Amino acid sequence: MKALTLVTRRLYFGVDARRLRDATERVLLRVQGLPPERARVNLDALTQDFGWKAETSRSIVEQMIQGGLLHRLSPHAAEFGITDKFRRCATARIVDPLPRERAALLLAHLADIARQFNETDERNKYEIDTIAVFGAYMSNDNELTDLPLGVTGRRRTPPARALFGRATAPTDGTEQIRALLEAPSAFIAVSFVHKLADLPKPFSVVFKAE
Repeated sequence: MKALTLVTRRLYFGVDARRLRDATERVLLRVQGLPPERARVNLDALTQDFGWKAETSRSIVEQMIQGGLLHRLSPHAAEFGITDKFRRCATARIVDPLPRERAALLLAHLADIARQFNETDERNKYEIDTIAVFGAYMSNDNELTDLPLGVTGRRRTPPARALFGRATAPTDGTEQIRALLEAPSAFIAVSFVHKLADLPKPFSVVFKAE
């Protein structure tokens, strides 16, 4: 699983990246040694470990539930289950924001990677059709917290001579492509879509296969 990345100068549930990592680590110490299905924490403990104000803690916990860090054990429970995403926060990498200029260079590099992959990697029977960037890159922000990409694929024209070891399942081919495109930077997150219209708008195409 790709390591979780937290970005400095950004607030997560009311705290900065380092405080989020430290706070989630403190919470996990409370449930150390318990099986994941029995790991739970109450509102008072969360308020203390995160340093929230009591009057805002419940609304922040609701945000954490929506964000996938906690889950409800029952509709009116005073305790909450701890998710894998919460655990990943405790070991997250902390990085400075991605400058827009650097993001633009990464996108140009990814277009070259996609072009070379399509031209040379015949063992994967899938190839990259389009790559589009969306999210924060489409705003006016000069410091980005992520670089989400939408990717569409297509079946590669089979070579004249069958190759040993070609990918035989869609997941085999797409996971290789995901790893290839995400390798240059921890900010890059790839989503596969059937068509570009499925992506959040606005978006911008950075690569189109010939």
